[in-house]
Amino acid sequence: MPPLMRWLSIALLAALPAVAAGAEVLTLCYHYGCDRNRRIELDDTAQIWFRQRLDDAADAADERAALQDIVLSYYQHAAREAPIASDRGGNHEDAANVGRMDCLDHSHNVLVLLQLLTSHGWLRHHQLLGQVHRAPLLFDHHAAVAVRDVTSGQDWVIDSWFRDFGAPPVVVPLAIWKEGFSP
Repeated sequence: MPPLMRWLSIALLAALPAVAAGAEVLTLCYHYGCDRNRRIELDDTAQIWFRQRLDDAADAADERAALQDIVLSYYQHAAREAPIASDRGGNHEDAANVGRMDCLDHSHNVLVLLQLLTSHGWLRHHQLLGQVHRAPLLFDHHAAVAVRDVTSGQDWVIDSWFRDFGAPPVVVPLAIWKEGFSP
């Protein structure tokens, strides 16, 4: 899918009104360490778009790009219900913001979303591994979510913590991420 079309479809989904019928409810957490929670309803329209975006993925690389779009779309949708639009990449620029998120919040939110996709059988090219943690320096703990490419066996990390709200998450091989990767 061309980049412009990707962003237009993400923006369109975020602007659609919520419909309660058939909605899936996910728990979004924020305010560092999942201190605050909000129930986020994903209506049929959002779920159909998620499935369609994943169905369009011809291979694992396409599916990882689709997952970036889906995480971004989910956060944009959730920002209508929770104050997360003020979140900034890392933990340095948003300490006073109510909607701030640290890596624990981000990894929880991405994991819950990917668990939903997995429960519906929509991931065809990846297996959800769950949360992963690293500490390349003694006090530099970091968390994200990992998936495994079912064809190559390579593990990848989906990490939405690095960038400001409104940017897609970083997707990088787990081995590189474990070494202390930072974009």
